[in-house]
Amino acid sequence: MESKEQIKKIVKKRRKYLVIASLIFMINLILFSYVQQLLESVSSRPITEEIIEIESGSSLGQVTDDLYKNGLIKNPLAFKIYIRIRGLATKIQAGYYQLSSSMSAIEIADTLVKGRVATYKLTLPEGITIEEIGDILAKRGLNKEKFLSLAKNKEVDLFSTPVTVKYNLEGFLFPETYQIPYGADEKEIIDIMVNEFKRRIKPLEEEIKKSEYDLYQIITIASLIQAEAQIKDEAPVIASVIYNRLNRGMKLQLDATVQYSLSERKSRLLYSDLKVDSEYNTYQNIGLPPGPINNPGIEMIKAALKPEDTDYLYYVVTKKGRHTFTKSYREHLEVQRRLK
Repeated sequence: MESKEQIKKIVKKRRKYLVIASLIFMINLILFSYVQQLLESVSSRPITEEIIEIESGSSLGQVTDDLYKNGLIKNPLAFKIYIRIRGLATKIQAGYYQLSSSMSAIEIADTLVKGRVATYKLTLPEGITIEEIGDILAKRGLNKEKFLSLAKNKEVDLFSTPVTVKYNLEGFLFPETYQIPYGADEKEIIDIMVNEFKRRIKPLEEEIKKSEYDLYQIITIASLIQAEAQIKDEAPVIASVIYNRLNRGMKLQLDATVQYSLSERKSRLLYSDLKVDSEYNTYQNIGLPPGPINNPGIEMIKAALKPEDTDYLYYVVTKKGRHTFTKSYREHLEVQRRLK
């Protein structure tokens, strides 16, 4: 049996260990709380937001320095320790990020590791042309000429492009509101738009196969409908006029194709403009223009695939963007006379 002295020594020793353990626990708790505070948001007032670029191959030190210099983290060392303890140092992804001083260092780290890159909104309205898209991108600081060159020469794997078109991609940059990643270049933006076109056209593939026209011709017709139909519910009727004239071997005589032929858009076409020498000019040439004259929306593509069954050959704008449709040139002239 152990003596009383030995028991006392054991108890004393255990108390000593308990005190040391308690001190270590308290120190760790204090350190943890301190580090937690250092990892909290900067929370400056007003809150600052920055677009930060993380370049490919950036070291953890470089990333941390950029975040600290821009007032987005409280303490560089605490951020580095957190990243290394979590094993995230090699998982930070390159790109542009929209970060805020209201975000904690943990939230910032999570954003960088998951690659939640910053985006900006880019809206392309239905019927926009390649050149108009170029103007919009130029305002975003991109190179318009580079974009136009790509749009002119880049091939799409869905069809063979006629050699006489102004832009190979006209008609195939789908009009939509996009969230474009910051830093995306002209080619990457084009790829986003073409991929959206492919996604949106996929459900219509069977209808396109059943049509006597191929995809390129369908999109060309859709672009003509887009340019002519100010009221969407008239689109299938306008489509019927286009098909009826094509089937009869008549010239389409669409002002929109003349506008596309001109170097600059005019508010009002002159009679002399209708004689412009261009394969796109449907006043001078029978049949479809060589390619689309804008980038049509999905409803206009559907109208091109499902036109109304009519005998109409003419239409004229009456009021509020609506058209009056007629079957003969005599009726067409009578409508025009009444409108004067």
